[in-house]
Amino acid sequence: MSMIRREISITESYLISGFAGRGMRTIIRDPAPHLSRATLPITFRFLDAEGAGMSGERRTATYCRVCEPACGLVATVRDGELVALEPDRDHPVSRGFACRKGMAGAAIHADPDRLDHPLHRFDGEAEVRSWDDAVGGIAATLTSLLDEYGPESIGLYMGNPASFNSQIGIGTPELFARLGVTRVFNSATQDCSNKFAAATAMFGTSALHALPDLRRTEALLLLGSNWRVSKGSFLVVPNAYRELADAAARGARIWFVNPRDTETAGPRTGETVPIKPDTDVYLLAALIHEIDRTCGFDPVADEQGAHLDELRAFVADYPPERVAEVCGVPADRIRGIARDFAAAPRAAAHMSTGVNMGRQGMLAYWLMTMLVLVTGNLDREGGNIPGREVYPAARKARGDLARDVVDGEFGPMRRGHLPGALLADYVLDAEQPIRALVVIAGNPLLTIPGEERLRKAFEALELLVVIDLYPNATGEYADWLLPAADMYERADVNVATLGMAASTFVQWTPAVVPPRHERREEWWILARIAQEMGLPSVLDAEDPETARWSRVDHMLAAGGLTREQVTSRSHGLPVGDAEPGSLFARHIQTTDGRVDCRPAAFDAAIARCARIFAELATEKPDQLKLISRRDAKAQNSWYANVPEMKRGPRDRNPLTLNPDDATRLGLSPGDEAVVRSAWGEVRATVALDPGLREGVVAMEHGWGLQPGLRLSRERPGVNVNRLMPHGPGSYEPESNMARLTGIPVEVRPLRLPLEPSVV
Repeated sequence: MSMIRREISITESYLISGFAGRGMRTIIRDPAPHLSRATLPITFRFLDAEGAGMSGERRTATYCRVCEPACGLVATVRDGELVALEPDRDHPVSRGFACRKGMAGAAIHADPDRLDHPLHRFDGEAEVRSWDDAVGGIAATLTSLLDEYGPESIGLYMGNPASFNSQIGIGTPELFARLGVTRVFNSATQDCSNKFAAATAMFGTSALHALPDLRRTEALLLLGSNWRVSKGSFLVVPNAYRELADAAARGARIWFVNPRDTETAGPRTGETVPIKPDTDVYLLAALIHEIDRTCGFDPVADEQGAHLDELRAFVADYPPERVAEVCGVPADRIRGIARDFAAAPRAAAHMSTGVNMGRQGMLAYWLMTMLVLVTGNLDREGGNIPGREVYPAARKARGDLARDVVDGEFGPMRRGHLPGALLADYVLDAEQPIRALVVIAGNPLLTIPGEERLRKAFEALELLVVIDLYPNATGEYADWLLPAADMYERADVNVATLGMAASTFVQWTPAVVPPRHERREEWWILARIAQEMGLPSVLDAEDPETARWSRVDHMLAAGGLTREQVTSRSHGLPVGDAEPGSLFARHIQTTDGRVDCRPAAFDAAIARCARIFAELATEKPDQLKLISRRDAKAQNSWYANVPEMKRGPRDRNPLTLNPDDATRLGLSPGDEAVVRSAWGEVRATVALDPGLREGVVAMEHGWGLQPGLRLSRERPGVNVNRLMPHGPGSYEPESNMARLTGIPVEVRPLRLPLEPSVV
């Protein structure tokens, strides 16, 4: 083992400046007491004294784990340090494409603000401790809480990056399932849980999602998607924008249903249908009704679908002429889209977070799928088809949404991962609160609705453990901050999105470089805590290295693959392209083997849909609605400290308005405005976007002050989730999905007072 020595900076003080929550300041010792602690960052640098294998330059094939496409990358390592990432031109699927987010991984790896050592908060100070002290202290507190209050006293929150880490599945069940922990939250309820609920109801399995056959389609309806910026979701296509442009060049008709002209829409791709926010469900119902009224449903709908008459009855309540005003799309245009989509020989549809995050994301996903089915395009070439699976058992896991929706402590909800919008309520519950929370690869303080209430909740915890790359905003309140290895410091296999790819591949990556300093992989951290609690641990196996890959080996074997086969192909092993013909024959898991076209589990949602329509129909005409938008160089809250992501106009997340709305409100670019909803208030800088539909305002999420990060301290931006609904009744109960778009807001110049109420 290499001998490691510590090199100390001239202002050595081992401080992390700005930890604010719970009065946190990080102090170990201070040889420079005359300097202000607020200006002294923690500075650790470790050198390999032996230098074995650390000199020279090498290039290693790897892949990105920021989002679903898992684009191939080549890492340049110089003298043992990761210095650059570039697209892998030899990758069989991404073929030399990678976006800026992926290539920014080298900057994140080397960021001086990274967590490098376990930190323990005690009496307002955060002290660097050994790993043995950290896991021992955490284990002792968890054991004490379990003994006194039971497993309901412990909660787990897992952020989005955990989905792209094949080893998380080893550590979390090993620890939390064995403890009996059921209060589990994750980022899916702010992102995509509506799709799992809808798929369960329609197909009998949450794992079946048919993707658009982009290379053969002749008509494509995209709802709430902006692929040039965010690359799609539940769809693995590395260069999705190029695929759209190629489809349009072949003559495909593409509609982008969105409240703003996105970066993806335009002459090279297709036209925008500027819909009012969070009304997509009514547009989709009108399209299906118009097709039923005019050309009728394709025979395949009768052959493969059940409860088709009930679907007809539902959509009959929303003809184009009735929904036009609520949606903001003229009835004639709705009829034209319906006619052209139904007439296309091959048509497909896809929806993403712009719809997922609304009040009725589950129903919207259902109706989008029904539109494809009733036109005969489900499981048809050029329509929506299933991706090639590697682990067949995933789609064979049966679900029953009617059974899964239960009366919880705070109202009806789907069993499984709890609504993130209720995290604070579970912690602050008077009768049976969460007393200890473990956060893995997440930053719920900024990414879940209701920041102020979450701060109160995190203050109330007896134990908060944050395992992350950074001392993030949630970490302000942590008793233990544990440094995680990043994606280039661990070996991995891209098992997360198998079955959602246009061209499925499996890729193994070694750890490109060893973890810096005392960073550790999450599975190891959890396995060590399990050991300290006297639980079975993968680290106790005769061969821990083999044991920790057992889950991945099992998944690969189910697809006829071995890890040896995968590791031998450094640029990725192609498995096959998505093809039609298997969805109806092999993947439907309902009891009768047919697609449920109007699930009984939707009864409450259908009634809610009618109530929301009546509410929207009587809304005042000048009501502003807030939507979320994304930046091509940012990724939720964990890119907050990447310099390239915060240059020039990207140094903040402004409130963007249509110029006509800005004029009406007396606002100009650069002005400060107050934005208020029924749930909170923020101040933001004004920017104009003529592509926004009038009556719509937009802000990027993932911003907000993170005191432990230098760039975030200097340019924090605004946490838009302070405006979002939270608490009981704020989420879609069948899916637990939060409401994060289409929020009624009032906007005024900072110099003027607000009216006393907001609709």
